[in-house]
Amino acid sequence: MILKVLKISALSTILGLSLNANDFNLRGEGVDITYNEKEFTIKRMHDEECKTINGADPKNIWSGNYAKEGLPQKCVKSFVTTVGKITPMKINDTIKTIGEIEVIEFIKKAQDREDMLLIDARLPDWFLQMTIPTAENIPFTYFDKSKYPDDFYDVLEMIGVKEVSAGKYDFTDAKELLLFCNGAWCPQSTFAIENLIKIGYPQEKISWYRGGMYSWKMLNLTTTSE
Repeated sequence: MILKVLKISALSTILGLSLNANDFNLRGEGVDITYNEKEFTIKRMHDEECKTINGADPKNIWSGNYAKEGLPQKCVKSFVTTVGKITPMKINDTIKTIGEIEVIEFIKKAQDREDMLLIDARLPDWFLQMTIPTAENIPFTYFDKSKYPDDFYDVLEMIGVKEVSAGKYDFTDAKELLLFCNGAWCPQSTFAIENLIKIGYPQEKISWYRGGMYSWKMLNLTTTSE
């Protein structure tokens, strides 16, 4: 069963401008959103003590550790480095690979629009632990019609696609999609995108957040969970 989460209400929008890091005060006030009648702020979640620390140490880089020895644990993160296969930077020349600022821009634009959808393509167990605010969970397996036909048709409905005959689809109302999974080594979102390409989904309506949850968490950006 597809898990549906966060619905957000109106925010102020930035009109006619390309966003960059300076447009969002992510170290200060952050970006305010409202979902399920609760206030939420997307920002870099740093402990005050960590803000005063120069934590990098070039001498440590070749040992595999960027952080200086003796730093408070709350100012340091550890990541798995031995799993997965690194994905290329681009899926193809049409599908856009984007970063964190563009993800936040997408979230802001999608607040009042039903034709935009942020998709967490990971399995439900991962999604329930932590995800990006406003994401809806559509597990990558559900994009595979041959193995999960019932779920596949649920996916079509969510993304605005109709099957007009066997293997023929109407993309008139196809939504603008942004997909992500765990990180640059995670193949789940690319699997979903590859299956969208197979059915002829308009590739100009697909974006990919390659960094996924690892990059999002590495930057200490706000997360949510069920």
